[in-house]
Amino acid sequence: MSRQWERTKEIRLPSGKPVLGRCIGMIIEALAETIIPPEGDIDIPYNETGAFEALASYLLELDPGARFGIKALIIIFDILPFLFIFRFSRFVNLSPVDRVRYLMDWENSRFYYRRMVVVLLKTLIGMGYYNDSKVLDKIGFKLKCKEKRAQTEMSGSRRSEK
Repeated sequence: MSRQWERTKEIRLPSGKPVLGRCIGMIIEALAETIIPPEGDIDIPYNETGAFEALASYLLELDPGARFGIKALIIIFDILPFLFIFRFSRFVNLSPVDRVRYLMDWENSRFYYRRMVVVLLKTLIGMGYYNDSKVLDKIGFKLKCKEKRAQTEMSGSRRSEK
């Protein structure tokens, strides 16, 4: 693991503690590598974006109860592979194949709350990643927005000429 979460050490709670500690940071990094693999369709790895910082900033903005709840869900997700895929290991220590298997087990669960935990984790991971300027450029989002803005401005200027 590359320990990219350490970049967030300067984002601190009012108490002075970092928002993403070592444990949560390692879990987020393992989740990010599983959900957004470096060899995926978008060839920009999660750790080369500002996604860790964005996630830490988001958690800092939450009230303490919500922040605690999200961190608790992340830790619970990390320690439960033995219940669902029968591996006596934390999520961060699983092989990439077992990580995907474990994530898919949660995603395809018949229990609504397990499926929603995966939705939450994917949302938290994706918020910062898909908002990074490198990723937006890669998927062509900024270009499309600029084209749309130019079309809107042109149609607006035509109306004002009439």
